[in-house]
Amino acid sequence: MAFAALALLLLWRAGEVVQPFIWGLIVAYILLPVVGAIERRFAVPRTVAALAVFVALLAIIFGGGRFVVPRIAENAGDLQKNWPVLVVNVQQTIANTFDQLGLGDLDDVLIGPNVDDIERQIAAMAQRMALPFAVAFGHFLLEFLVFLIATFLLLRDAPRLYEFVRRNLPGRQRREIVQVLGETNVMLGRYIRGQLFLVLLMSVVTYLVLALVFHLPYSVPLAIMTGLLEIIPFFGPVVAAAVAALVALVHGGVETMIWVVIAYTVLRQVEDQLVMPIVVGRAVELHPLVTVFAVLVGAAIGGILGALIAVPVAAATRVILDYVFPETEEEEELATEEAAST
Repeated sequence: MAFAALALLLLWRAGEVVQPFIWGLIVAYILLPVVGAIERRFAVPRTVAALAVFVALLAIIFGGGRFVVPRIAENAGDLQKNWPVLVVNVQQTIANTFDQLGLGDLDDVLIGPNVDDIERQIAAMAQRMALPFAVAFGHFLLEFLVFLIATFLLLRDAPRLYEFVRRNLPGRQRREIVQVLGETNVMLGRYIRGQLFLVLLMSVVTYLVLALVFHLPYSVPLAIMTGLLEIIPFFGPVVAAAVAALVALVHGGVETMIWVVIAYTVLRQVEDQLVMPIVVGRAVELHPLVTVFAVLVGAAIGGILGALIAVPVAAATRVILDYVFPETEEEEELATEEAAST
């Protein structure tokens, strides 16, 4: 226990240094079953199987980026080119809404920004941010390289690492710890596979709704953002809906914005009531309040990465606590009766 606490303290103090390794661990954990399947099915060495999966991962990253990134760049360029018009459209839409609701002149409520002033401010900001952006991009490339190296090494050496950990466990508690690790592995695997499916499903469905139903621009980045934000419980879907509603307000007016909000609400309800129980099921079995608390604490400690892994870490902690403090027979019977009554 003391060793685990010390390891967590070191990880926390290391900060951003360990982030590419953690990302590599997450990706490798997802792909390890594929490596094992290739190794058994084709009777090839572990290194060959890991290399095949790693090459496929690179193909997905760079191949997918070849199709998706240009579309996102095109939308971003279009947004940068037309943003002064968008600002005017937002002002005009809000002003018309104030007039229709009888709230008076918008200028009496707020003073709208001058487009020329905003253009000068953005240009000056771009000049100031040029060097920091170049430094940040170089830092990103270095972290991405570390991520790739860590991912491949974990794919190749995961069995040896597991065996090393197992051999160095305390002899008396070895069997119990291995059992807890096995239960945690099943829970995490189910959770991660379900979340990946939800990200893909919500991205595709959101793109179809925004592009084919509402004919909104920037449908691709909005859909990808919506899918990725699904990973963050509660807050992610709200942020995605707010951004999509803002784009709908600018390009379609108040009515389109309302319909987009309704569409996001319906999609969210379908996901919560139908997709989540089937895909993820009771993978984590956490109370909603515990989930919110875990996400907030994870975000405060590790930013986006902390928020992403907060729920699996909390669920793994629950598995450990359930094993350390098992329910008595009376508590199990009472829980069964309460579940039956509800």
